[in-house]
Amino acid sequence: MCFTVPVKVLQVVGNKAMIEGGRTVSLTGDLTVKKGEYLQVAGGLAVARLSREEGMKVRLLIKSLS
Repeated sequence: MCFTVPVKVLQVVGNKAMIEGGRTVSLTGDLTVKKGEYLQVAGGLAVARLSREEGMKVRLLIKSLS
């Protein structure tokens, strides 16, 4: 099982997304995403999309554990 911290999408161009930290990731399969949404990323590939609300909720939960 993998654990990923949701990352915010800053820009989308074709099948690539620029995310926080200046990284670019590939969007897998039929995954569509918009600026401001969050992604779960594994190995440079976006594997799931989260709404802004879901992404922020998970990040707050992770932060509360540390």
